[in-house]
Amino acid sequence: MRSLRVCFAALTAATLLAAGAATAADLRIGVVNMERILRESKTAIEASDRLNAEGQRRQEEIEGISRRFKARLERFEKDAPSMTETERVQERRSLAEMERDVTRRSREAREEFNQRRNEEVLLLQNRAGRVVQELAKKEKFDLVLYEFFYASDRVDLTSRVIEALDRDITAGKPAKK
Repeated sequence: MRSLRVCFAALTAATLLAAGAATAADLRIGVVNMERILRESKTAIEASDRLNAEGQRRQEEIEGISRRFKARLERFEKDAPSMTETERVQERRSLAEMERDVTRRSREAREEFNQRRNEEVLLLQNRAGRVVQELAKKEKFDLVLYEFFYASDRVDLTSRVIEALDRDITAGKPAKK
């Protein structure tokens, strides 16, 4: 898919030139590395820290339940010989239910974390897209690509997009959604 987009973008640029829409000297092309934006922008770093803090709280909660389960299981294994058959069956059921609860909570925490991460990535991509469009219009770029195989520093707009995204964070403004 990536190579298809790159080929399409190259074809678009070639078509512009062939159609006489611009000469090679007049054509302004820029590129943006979205992966770098998601890795280096202050917005992305803050979102990652926030997600990790949320995940850590959930993980600590799950670890607490897991410790209680293990302690109860050890106690059961020690006390089982002195328990009646009915007590053993009830305790096994209770332990099985507790184990399912730990597994369910772990799965839900992972799913929730992944969903939240995807939401944050989408928000940042949307903001970055708006910044790229504003920058392209302001600086009169004819074509801006966001997936590419190679780009010289002369056409790479990524640092400028990151700076624009980070200006809001540095100014203490909340991230625009």
